Amino acid sequence: MDRGDAQPDQHAAILVVSADDRLRRAVVDPLHRRYALDYRIIEAGSPAGGIAAIEELHQSGSDLALVLSDDASPADGDENVFAAARRRFPNVRRGLVIEWGSWADHETAGAVLELMSRVQIDYYVVRPVDRADESFHRAITDFLHEWEFSSGKRRRGFIVIGDQAQPRTHALLTLMERGGTHAVHLDPDSPEAMALLARAGADYVGVPLVRTPDGQLLVDPDDAALARSYGLDTSLPESVVDVAIVGAGPAGLAAAVYAASEGLDTLVLEGESIGGQAGSSSLIRNYLGFSRGVSGAELAQRAYQQAWTFGARFAHTRRVEGMSLTGEGFELRVGGGGVVRARSVVLATGVSYRRLAAPGLHPFVGASVFYGASSVEARAQTGRRVLVVGGGNSAGQAALHLARYARSVSLVVRGPSLAESMSRYLIDQLDAAGVGLITGTRVVDAGAHDSDRLDHVMLEHTDSGERVEVPADAVFITIGARPHTEWLAPEVLRDKWGSVITGADVLSEGGRRAWLGAEGAPTQFESSVPGFYAVGDVRRGSVKRVASAVGEGSVVISAVHAHLGAHVGG
Repeated sequence: MDRGDAQPDQHAAILVVSADDRLRRAVVDPLHRRYALDYRIIEAGSPAGGIAAIEELHQSGSDLALVLSDDASPADGDENVFAAARRRFPNVRRGLVIEWGSWADHETAGAVLELMSRVQIDYYVVRPVDRADESFHRAITDFLHEWEFSSGKRRRGFIVIGDQAQPRTHALLTLMERGGTHAVHLDPDSPEAMALLARAGADYVGVPLVRTPDGQLLVDPDDAALARSYGLDTSLPESVVDVAIVGAGPAGLAAAVYAASEGLDTLVLEGESIGGQAGSSSLIRNYLGFSRGVSGAELAQRAYQQAWTFGARFAHTRRVEGMSLTGEGFELRVGGGGVVRARSVVLATGVSYRRLAAPGLHPFVGASVFYGASSVEARAQTGRRVLVVGGGNSAGQAALHLARYARSVSLVVRGPSLAESMSRYLIDQLDAAGVGLITGTRVVDAGAHDSDRLDHVMLEHTDSGERVEVPADAVFITIGARPHTEWLAPEVLRDKWGSVITGADVLSEGGRRAWLGAEGAPTQFESSVPGFYAVGDVRRGSVKRVASAVGEGSVVISAVHAHLGAHVGG
């Protein structure tokens, strides 16, 4: 069965399942030619044989990166090889092998769509027809890249030593993960951590330590020091820039790409991680051009690299804390000291999830209570009972991703159903993944009975007021998003929730006096202050979708050009 016996067991496996020897060879042989040095290539002649191979890998402590099968029929009971693979290996990627052109066959197309809606496969793979079928290999390498990222197998030499119950440990791991740099986590009491500290002549004193690839040991580094350790720039320019973009979520990154590509001197300031709220999304399925979906972190990193290659400068981990209007435009006061001077500003800070008032949650924030859900936190939930609070697409994607690892996942929703707040495809996938649904309730308290770790949450029915205690080892909250715009100058008109008012609404809401321009009216994304623009979720009236934010960030640059006129690059 295994043609990769010469490979060491620590190499992850690629499993190919097909009853037809000739067709199986057509997949296995090119895999051996390209991947046998780094992966064990395993083959099975039936779904039952494939499930047996999966169990053998699991029992031996090996890993499984990819399953390719042309047969999705159940082998034992009602489980097929794809379901068995995910049950044992939550991060595995799974592809249904089809023949070239068979996507036009109604039965084959129906099978692919049904398996995807039931979260049985990630996508289909066309069986290679030539010796060097690069379309086939592109699909394989995409799968392996996704597996490497989601499983945390990428090695960049960073090690974080810290207590999992300590919020700062999670914060450091998440910051690196969303910055495109994976780090290995070690518990301070583990033999590996103690050996590493002994070699470095250091002690663990209750705060996280970060070992860098060049051997430095950073003691609880702040965000800026950590960013600099893996090559990110945190400095501020001394000269005036054409446009300062505040926030590096989808809207800000899109604005950076278009501004820099069109010759504007562009600076992006980001206080946390590239990608913003979208960067924590495990999978965005409905973004144009990504048929299998794309993680928020992957999308953000691609956009960041694209803006960088056009010449946009980034000041990482630099949070803007205040602004003032000047004769040449704007001054932005940056945390940690420093001022950025800009002829125009694009505000793209998005929104943050509202903190729940439930008092029992507060002691566990950052350790077992999280606002949003990154892949770092999701992987830590293996075998645990998890609640996700929220009924939007972000909550659904978080629950679906967590279901790969957790013993159980339930969505807690205030409304009577998900029909009005979540995409239909996502509702179907949640049902197929066994995610529970608790409607008409809200979280009012939480706590721990027998230890210092969260173990239960108190829910209250919104109609009756009745309270019920449910077991929970972790809670992920994705509700009540609101902008943080309290640092803006008072001249920038906002609504009572803090969202920036733009375009024609400036005049209709604030009157002619609210518009500081000498004449005319604000352009579509312009605020009450000429040259100050708001795009994405921070803008009142925005559509809360990644694609919409990208569109607004792209379009606003034409208005920036018009405002700057002859001053560009001056």
